[in-house]
Amino acid sequence: MTAFELLLRFPAGSVMIGGASEVPDGLHAAHAEDRDGRPFIPATALRGALREALEALLRGADLPACAGGTGIDPGRAEAGELPSQPCTLDGGTRCKACRLFGTRRAGLDPEERAFSALVLGDAGASADVDSWTVLPGVSIDRRARSAANQRLFLARVPAPSRERAFVARGRLIFPELKQLFEAAANGTTHIGAGRSRGLARVEMKLRWLEAEPQRAPLALPAEGDVRVRVTLRSPASIGVPIASDDVRDTRREIPGAALRGAVGFALAETLPDPNDAAFQALVTPERGAQFGYLYPIDDDAHGPSAPVPITAVACKYEHHAHGVVDTLLDRVAVALAETAKQASDVDRTRLARCSCGAPLRGLDGMRRRRTPVPTRSVTRVSIDRTRSSARDEQLFSQILLDAGTVFEGTIRNIPAGTRERLALALSMPLSLGRGRSSGWGQVDVDVRAAPSLPAIETRANNFDEALRRRLKEANLPDDRVGRLVPLTLLAPLLVHGDDDGRTTMLRALEASEFLLTARRFSREGGWDQQKGRMEPALAVAAGGIFVVDLGPGRSWRDVLPLLARIEQQGVGERRHQGFGHVLCFDPFHCTRTFPR
Repeated sequence: MTAFELLLRFPAGSVMIGGASEVPDGLHAAHAEDRDGRPFIPATALRGALREALEALLRGADLPACAGGTGIDPGRAEAGELPSQPCTLDGGTRCKACRLFGTRRAGLDPEERAFSALVLGDAGASADVDSWTVLPGVSIDRRARSAANQRLFLARVPAPSRERAFVARGRLIFPELKQLFEAAANGTTHIGAGRSRGLARVEMKLRWLEAEPQRAPLALPAEGDVRVRVTLRSPASIGVPIASDDVRDTRREIPGAALRGAVGFALAETLPDPNDAAFQALVTPERGAQFGYLYPIDDDAHGPSAPVPITAVACKYEHHAHGVVDTLLDRVAVALAETAKQASDVDRTRLARCSCGAPLRGLDGMRRRRTPVPTRSVTRVSIDRTRSSARDEQLFSQILLDAGTVFEGTIRNIPAGTRERLALALSMPLSLGRGRSSGWGQVDVDVRAAPSLPAIETRANNFDEALRRRLKEANLPDDRVGRLVPLTLLAPLLVHGDDDGRTTMLRALEASEFLLTARRFSREGGWDQQKGRMEPALAVAAGGIFVVDLGPGRSWRDVLPLLARIEQQGVGERRHQGFGHVLCFDPFHCTRTFPR
């Protein structure tokens, strides 16, 4: 793996690459700008320009080169009608451009360790020159030899400056492709739009960097689970189970499968033997470590990072400002009411309004994040390299998680003898989600001991006391106190067949009856790179609650070992990807009054 720095200068004019940021009022187009309002060049545009130059050089040398990774030889007469396919133009294998930049395919070949040899980030302005200029343009009516009516075009571009240069950094995973990359950089003359108006003329200079000292492996706790805090250094695209054709959204959380995949890719690139026993034991399904979901946070509290339970409510107008409360105890009281008088007492004593007098409503969100997760939209178009123009009906937008967002989750049940490998992987450059070769999803990782909650016995006693008080308010008998066990999903639950989650939960507790359930369903899963296909599945959404009635003569004290196993091992399927994480007697359910 070889690090490099790519320097870009625009000797005449400027550059115009749109679609990566919003267009200000009064303008028709704007060059990409970062969160601080400074111009940058997206890595996707850099990779496209470099690949276009390399393909032209290869064809000039009478070497095979497909069109933009489609596997199609643009020199063939029928190239425009052929569907995209894995590239096999170089004697049945990928062409040189596809080896460097990647190609369209479902999975890796057995001997491969990465989809693309080149990992290249965005190019930011190196000098503190952030001035902009507005470039006017007008459409000409050739017949009248004058400006066309209502065809004035205003674009905001970086002001030309001799001091400004753009610098992109990246790494080449396969050093044997150095000469190809150097040829691509030296052969690239234009990038972006507006070439006929003096824009896009670029000079690239490639500088190989000395190998940086490898970061020391992170110090993991000697035993037990590991809390992982991840901070995005670049925008990230975390795939959703169902993607539309024109808008590709991102998840607002990071599934355990994404973290597990990043760890696997990092170790596969670094270890001399990808079949290393400790590595395989760490990531093997079912018996390996359980990589939990990473949820966004904006505080340093010690509670679990997870969605709020489905029973949470808040002020209709002030939301988190007036506090968040839980209605599970009210729901239990409703389920236990057997007469009209008891139902009336429950309704009279239930929490119906905020302390400010406003009505309450259901709350969606995260326990440890009070503001929406920041995102940015990028509009892109697929280029047909055989015609050097945009593909028909291939304009689409992508929504990305913005840089700087912090996520937190837990890696559980780490197999013996694999902590050294996990520490090594977490100390390496990790990328989560899509667009890894374009610099998306780069993260900084910090580890610490897993969060500690009160013992199950303490939580259960607190829940029993809160439930007993609630039942006393409504004049209800408390004979079921002690035998009710609330189970809260901290991550989606995947089950087998037609089960809606109830059979799985009852079997886990060796019980036969529910008092109530509060749940929603969601579609989970994504692209499986090992199998080369999508694997969507219907799941019980995180935040769902199952209240199990253990039955007469039994209490939660009789099933303490089962409760401990459920919390540590989870329930349901694909637990190695973070599914089925359960919390028993969640302290959140005892929060019933607004703070004043």
